[in-house]
Amino acid sequence: MKEKKGLFFIVIITLIISQIACLGACDRKKEPIKIGLSINLSGRGGTAGEYIRDGAMLAVSEINKKGGVHGHPISLLIKDDKNTGEGILQADKELIAEGVPVIIGHTYSETTLKAYPYVTSHNTLLFTPFTGTTKLTGKDDLFFRTSVDNNAYGRALSALLAKRQVETVSFLLDMSNPSFVLDYVEQTRKYYRGHITPIQFNSRKTTDWKRIIPGLLDPKPDAIILLTEVTMTGIAAQKLRAKGFEGELISSLWAQTPDLMRYGGQAVEGLTIITFISPQYNNPQYVAFAKAVKERFNKPVTARTVRSYEAIHIISEALKQCTEISVQELKEALLEISQFDSVMGPVRFDAFGDVVRPIFEIRIKNGKFYHAGQIE
Repeated sequence: MKEKKGLFFIVIITLIISQIACLGACDRKKEPIKIGLSINLSGRGGTAGEYIRDGAMLAVSEINKKGGVHGHPISLLIKDDKNTGEGILQADKELIAEGVPVIIGHTYSETTLKAYPYVTSHNTLLFTPFTGTTKLTGKDDLFFRTSVDNNAYGRALSALLAKRQVETVSFLLDMSNPSFVLDYVEQTRKYYRGHITPIQFNSRKTTDWKRIIPGLLDPKPDAIILLTEVTMTGIAAQKLRAKGFEGELISSLWAQTPDLMRYGGQAVEGLTIITFISPQYNNPQYVAFAKAVKERFNKPVTARTVRSYEAIHIISEALKQCTEISVQELKEALLEISQFDSVMGPVRFDAFGDVVRPIFEIRIKNGKFYHAGQIE
């Protein structure tokens, strides 16, 4: 009888230990929280997509090493939208089918606008660090962005042109991204009183430089604004300088990568970029981030790398405030947190999920970006 009782207690203790071990294992294996990243990795401008992917992957790795979100690891699901309408829809459909509460995307204003109705109508939050179009400004919806909009850029550009006493400008507009470039010019017209000549082309088609360059130069502009991605910005700068243009060359953060110096060479020396991203931050958080990018990817930090890195960290902080992982709770958390401390400084969303951030003048000097001050 004593032997049976002893065996009984051994069995009970074994079961209790097994249950405790199981609970510990279950706790360690909490379900991951899925975050979607839908960007261009293979279409024109795919290199920029690689920078975005790198920044997001680094952020996820850091967050998971620190325990994730309440013990839940973040799982980053990456889809290539191929910078096409069909690719965008396919990528977002696949991510939504995976049950992601939020998709970070897309690379351009035009692609974000194409994605917006589908993503938000399927109860998924669309979060972009890249889109400038004012068509999505001031809406109470499931759209958030950490990039400033074109109204802010138009104001800043006009202030810079007034400061430099520029009376006549030409714009080179890449119509592969019309929602960005046309809106940028429209917003500039609200503040700039000088003469504007817009010249359009589409980088996805054959580029007729024999038409473009005279079109830009014939009005005898004091400045030429290049609303083009990095490759075309470098090429256009070379062709304009070769034709003897000595005036101001100004571009947008669309071309803000170290590749600009590779494509433009000496022709981009002195070029100005209007952007909300400084080429260098001195806070310890940014210094550690830049070091990690170099060590892991053997690449320099770019404006796209830091924006995706920032986006993942902001979403992670908001998820930590949610009692359950739902789109509505995530939206409320993003709006309720008074300030996010980012590698690029404090970030706060307004009631519509838009941000207000300082805009800077960045110039190229001796083949490098340097900070020329905030544009007031």
